[in-house]
Amino acid sequence: MQVGPPRRRRARPVADAPIETLLARIEDLTKGWLLALLEQHDLDEVPRILAADLTRAGPRVCDAVVRSIADDTDLRRLEPGGALEPLVSRTGELAGAQTPEQVSRAVDALHAVVWSALRDELRHPDADQVAEIVERLALVMELVRGAALRRGDGAGATGGDERFGPARATSAGPRGLSEAGSAPARTGQALWVGALQDEIHHSERSGAPLSLLLAELEDAHRVLAVETPDDATTTFGRFAQAVRGSARRQDILVCETDTRAWIIARDTGRAGAQALGSRIADAVGEARPWRGVPMAASVGVAVLGEDGRTPDELTEAAEQARFAATASGIGIEIGIAPIEGENPPQPPVNPAPGLAG
Repeated sequence: MQVGPPRRRRARPVADAPIETLLARIEDLTKGWLLALLEQHDLDEVPRILAADLTRAGPRVCDAVVRSIADDTDLRRLEPGGALEPLVSRTGELAGAQTPEQVSRAVDALHAVVWSALRDELRHPDADQVAEIVERLALVMELVRGAALRRGDGAGATGGDERFGPARATSAGPRGLSEAGSAPARTGQALWVGALQDEIHHSERSGAPLSLLLAELEDAHRVLAVETPDDATTTFGRFAQAVRGSARRQDILVCETDTRAWIIARDTGRAGAQALGSRIADAVGEARPWRGVPMAASVGVAVLGEDGRTPDELTEAAEQARFAATASGIGIEIGIAPIEGENPPQPPVNPAPGLAG
């Protein structure tokens, strides 16, 4: 058999990698990355690590890396000009890197943590699967490394190591707490609003539709009034599981509280968002009842361009739509009336009643 010279090929997405399991462990990945960074630094260098910023932006960085292993669409968001390039470009900054070598070490630390988590989750892998995951993760991390090094090169000084001055938030970075003013009451809110801003930028560049959904468990205060904290947590967990089970792989799900969840629905217009909202409302209603009474969720939908163009406008529209759903009792309410020519949305056939008694 005649064998030619080996040719380089682009690492393909690994669809059977344990991505969903890793997405459920994003906080653990962030903690592992922080611990790895601490191990890299001498004691007097530790204050350079932006620990507070890393706990806010780190989960989003880890999420972007993990999703890119299995999906080329997510990978393109990390490439130069991609929606998430500004986010992952902060990798060195968050680690307190002051030189290109330190930036690379910060990326290597993240690489090692993600690979360790992947290896832990693999069940009886074959050699080909391991090789594909290793190649794909290496490609993802090189995109992260390139973004972080380019950010350092453009940090503002004219040359030399001054390009990698003390880490600080800059207007070139993603929309985060430092640019939004004072920190909000919930750290999670800063995380998901930043993710929403990134997705808005991507949609504006690509022309892809984007929707935002807000799902909230009805009458949760009654559960809290009569249940112990542990029992209430169990009940709220059924709500969260129903929402999580209804979301699709491309969706970004953020639980703001135990009874309130936001869903950033990528590549989804009004009809798709309404269908997703109906599925969530139905799933909550079909979950195990609370004290014999079916649970219910109200869902509000807002669509980019029709209900708003900024995170504040979309969240406000989704909130108002959720209030309307609660008032009408139909479970789901869209943000505005459909545009002329669209089929009017229909409410769920059997809307779930609210919690009672």
